[in-house]
Amino acid sequence: MSWVDIVVSIMSGLAVCIPLVVQLVNVVRASVKEKNWSQIVAIVLDLMKEAETLFSEGAAKKAWVMSGVESAAKSINYNYDEVAKQKVSDMIDAICATAKIVNAEGAEENEAD
Repeated sequence: MSWVDIVVSIMSGLAVCIPLVVQLVNVVRASVKEKNWSQIVAIVLDLMKEAETLFSEGAAKKAWVMSGVESAAKSINYNYDEVAKQKVSDMIDAICATAKIVNAEGAEENEAD
């Protein structure tokens, strides 16, 4: 076997391994990000509870929670990009909408009593 055959064998092996390594890195990054997402959700819920006592206006509450989440994301090494900000914003809106429905149903039940 000549040195040319050896080099060709090494190059073909690298051509197969490099895409696999790239894919592995992407999977690891995604799994780490998903692992930290549950921490982000817990942080959002805690901050929302605290914001209820600090502010009366909804926009001020949301702005305070969003800034708190951004700070907390840095501390847990979460890549808090624009997509993540939008997800958090949508989550806050959904939680608030759900709370309004639940609170309205509770008020109706209290009136019926």
